[in-house]
Amino acid sequence: MPHDPRIARYVSNLDRPVFALQGLPEEVVAVLFAYYSRSRDDLRTNLGKLLAGDELGLDEGPSGPGTTRIAQDKARAFHEKWVVGYGHGSVAEHAVVHLAIEDVSIIASKIIEDLRLGSYTEKSTRYVVFDRDSYVDLPELPEPLRARYRTSCQRLFEGYLALQPADEQRVRDLCPRKPEQTEAAWNAAVRAQVLDLLRGLLPAGTRTNLGLTANARALSMLIGKMMSSPLAEVRRIANDMRDESLTVAPTLLRHTAASAHRTGMAEALRPAVAKLSSVPRAEAGCAVRLVRFDTDALERVALALSYEHDGASDPAARLMVLRAEPRERLLEVVQAAMRDRGPHDPAPRAFEASHLTLELELDYGAYRDLQRHRMLTPIVRPLGCELGAWVSEDLEAMGYADRARALLGEARVVWEELAEQHPNEAQYAVPLAYRVQVLWTLSLRELFHVVELRSRRQGHASYRRVAQELHRVVAEVHPWLEKMIRVDTESYRLARG
Repeated sequence: MPHDPRIARYVSNLDRPVFALQGLPEEVVAVLFAYYSRSRDDLRTNLGKLLAGDELGLDEGPSGPGTTRIAQDKARAFHEKWVVGYGHGSVAEHAVVHLAIEDVSIIASKIIEDLRLGSYTEKSTRYVVFDRDSYVDLPELPEPLRARYRTSCQRLFEGYLALQPADEQRVRDLCPRKPEQTEAAWNAAVRAQVLDLLRGLLPAGTRTNLGLTANARALSMLIGKMMSSPLAEVRRIANDMRDESLTVAPTLLRHTAASAHRTGMAEALRPAVAKLSSVPRAEAGCAVRLVRFDTDALERVALALSYEHDGASDPAARLMVLRAEPRERLLEVVQAAMRDRGPHDPAPRAFEASHLTLELELDYGAYRDLQRHRMLTPIVRPLGCELGAWVSEDLEAMGYADRARALLGEARVVWEELAEQHPNEAQYAVPLAYRVQVLWTLSLRELFHVVELRSRRQGHASYRRVAQELHRVVAEVHPWLEKMIRVDTESYRLARG
């Protein structure tokens, strides 16, 4: 059946089975996709019916903001009747919101970026120089603690800026321009290397900017979580995010609110956790500790692979057969699946059948990078200075480590003062060089991805060390994985230059 020609402006083609939607408000897109579950007709036919019946008002008046508002108002009514009323919440996943979030702290950005089903781009500490006043204020702190916090941030930024010229000259001396490099490319590489070396001096209260793209359902969950935060800044950002998101998807986000469950969880857990038997604290300084792993990991992966490629065999019976097979036979199956894996090919999904739990101890700057891996479960402890700071060997070799340590030590004193009465806000005063502990639970498939990506020469030295240690620790309990995972174990001077 031919389609209404009026829909041509909203679809990329009129006659092919795959097409893109364009120029439609997000809530209207969600409405159209909702029809898939309740209508025999295709989307273009339904869009034509809506236009003909004036149910969405998309064709009223000239194209522009007025037209969009009419469409949104009618889509909102449609949602109230057919989507919200029927509890068809998954439709909200088809409405996508793009938010620019500016002048927020790194602390807040990490909370925002904890959303799995989101896409982010954040201001880089590698490519951008931060000025002396690039930190968020904390009006919720009483004087004189607030003044102490501001002074500490300014001292860190002054040191960060003062070390750059001398640091840059040393990098130029150690990394002369290669014949194939242009002057501009060399200068950019030197600057990136310098900023990598000095990023540890930036406080966690450093102001950053980020772009967030997420569907309305996921965004609503994130904003609700942020509204329940003990940090005043995060709650303020959450309210701003909600207000601005409502201009795009008002129906789908209107029920977003703080969660009493989340707000009260810490208080509820405290006495319950206190009743557990105490255990000694692990010694600081270990990059990776293995907490638990599947002793039958090879069997789990082999079962998943054979199930996929062995017709209609019963999985329980297949498992009994695998348990009776020599280990070498199982290894053959796994090695066959990995044969001819290209440089951009992930490990097969069957490797998700086995998991590990590890504790990582790494500087907060490195955690900031590794947090972007969302196909795992991270549990992070609050940021503090108890675990000490990481100062790179390169900075040590260049003669600037003592100056960096002095600045880090000054910041620690301020953190200690804040932490006595305001432990949550004290996190803002902690420089990125200080270590944090995080519990990771991840599949073997994600392990491949993390190690292979983060051990590359181009990676930052601090998280390269973590990736290499991940590989070593896991290979001790799963030696059959050692050669399968492509890890770069080399140590490079000024690797990213």
